[in-house]
Amino acid sequence: MKKIFFFLLSFFFVQLLKAQGDFIELGSRQYDMLDRLEIKLRKDSVLNFSTVKPYDRKVITQRLEYIDSLSKAGSLKLSKVDKYNLDMMLKDNFDWRKGLGDTSLKFKNLWGKEHLTNPFYFGVKRGDFSFYSHLMYNFQFGKDNSSTAKIYNNSREIAQWRGQVSKRIGYYTYVTDNQLRNPLYVRQYTTKNYAVPGFGYFKGDVSTGSTAPIDAYEVKGGIMFNATKGIDLQFAFDKVFIGNGYRSLILSDFGNNFLFLKVNTRFWKFNYTNLFAQMINREGVYGDTIYPKKYMTFHCLDLQVTKWLNVGFFENIMFGRKNGYDINYLNPMIFSVALGHQLGSPDKATIGVNIKANAFKNTQLYSQIIINEFVLGEVLKYKNGWWANKQAIQLGLKSIDVLGVNNLDIQGEINIVRPFVYTSKDNYSSYTHYNQALAHPLGANFKEFIGIVKYQPIPKLRLQGKLIYYTQGLDSAGVNMGSNILLPYTTRPYDYGWKIGSGVKANCMIAQATLTYELLPNIFIDADYIIRTYKQDNAADFKSNIFNVGLRMNLKKREYDF
Repeated sequence: MKKIFFFLLSFFFVQLLKAQGDFIELGSRQYDMLDRLEIKLRKDSVLNFSTVKPYDRKVITQRLEYIDSLSKAGSLKLSKVDKYNLDMMLKDNFDWRKGLGDTSLKFKNLWGKEHLTNPFYFGVKRGDFSFYSHLMYNFQFGKDNSSTAKIYNNSREIAQWRGQVSKRIGYYTYVTDNQLRNPLYVRQYTTKNYAVPGFGYFKGDVSTGSTAPIDAYEVKGGIMFNATKGIDLQFAFDKVFIGNGYRSLILSDFGNNFLFLKVNTRFWKFNYTNLFAQMINREGVYGDTIYPKKYMTFHCLDLQVTKWLNVGFFENIMFGRKNGYDINYLNPMIFSVALGHQLGSPDKATIGVNIKANAFKNTQLYSQIIINEFVLGEVLKYKNGWWANKQAIQLGLKSIDVLGVNNLDIQGEINIVRPFVYTSKDNYSSYTHYNQALAHPLGANFKEFIGIVKYQPIPKLRLQGKLIYYTQGLDSAGVNMGSNILLPYTTRPYDYGWKIGSGVKANCMIAQATLTYELLPNIFIDADYIIRTYKQDNAADFKSNIFNVGLRMNLKKREYDF
């Protein structure tokens, strides 16, 4: 039963389906423009529900056509660059544009003049069936001064397509083959955790000091349904990002893809998301074998309090069961935290709040608050530093067209996470998947400050500067100080006296400058210069100067900024 449960549940809903599209890939440049539009419009009834990503391509395209009509009517002022970005987004999502996605399409000629101004794709539509595909490639090559070996990323498409089987079923598939030689500090992460950031299964020598390349596939895909008005479903192997910040303290796209069923319900001023997921506990498991499974149930209820203020409440349960998914957690209308107590389970529960406010012209404020444990008596005596005061907070802002300069945008963010926030008694209930953090890549026990400046002076040129500084408390002589979320909290050395930074102090500064030029639609040249300085008590300073250039087509740029 456990092997076919998600299939049967999905099949039940398929009987009620209407037309549905796929999702805009996480990391796409479209998200930068959507952030700008959300802040410009301030009170948009669709874009303000932007907590759960990726976004539905059909819904976004319909909204973009509406925004385009406002711009053409003079009701919304857009810069020349904004108009270019909006036009490219509509072209990227052509299959849901009126008069384009609903007509028969011939396979496009690679050498046709139309590809100077339009993204290249293969496409066919016959009746209710559609199939669209494009080429994908990413080659990045560079030098890391902390290593004698050159670094590179070579990602090649194996398969990519999206479309509809009928009016009832939408689908997408994405597979790339990747050869990687990452910067030294990323290889050190891989050696320590036996995990390659962003990937699952991989091949290669990851022993200390090895410069051997890593081979890894990136695989994702799924089917999408629209059960009825306001209710959408997705059954997929993919990623989900929760939040409005650069980082997410709830669920991020840092780690590997995972299997999930997502049910999204939109009614009145509410948006309710349910996520039922299967993940991997790879603790101490190597080689070609069946990896132990772990599970997650996630509920998120967003409320549009006012036209400019959105507040979301969420809860999450991580658990492991020998006989598969615990069906008690499939009930979307019962608080999972309370249900866990009823079951007498040791499962890890997390609750929290998302807040987003377009309260000022051209500026958005956002926040996340995470609570793993809440004992009022200990919270009132916070200075005592009880180990299970496991809370985290994010504060941030985004501002566009700074100082009146078109397409000059800034973002500032603070992330503060206490020790042991994402840990549990074992890795079956810790907030991890495939030995990687599901939320913040640093794990826990840190303070982080992020500043980002983005400038697009002309349509095809993008400039970005990024500065990240964090301080973190690390394990001391093998003693668990709450930063490594793969370790059980039962190995802590004491109960009181915990604060952020407990343990061996480490400081890291990352400064990055990026230039991206669009040669042809969705074909980019990238150049990066990164300075990373890492200082740890009782250890030599570790400094990396990394220069990287690349050519990519229809793929996001791979980054490791931690």
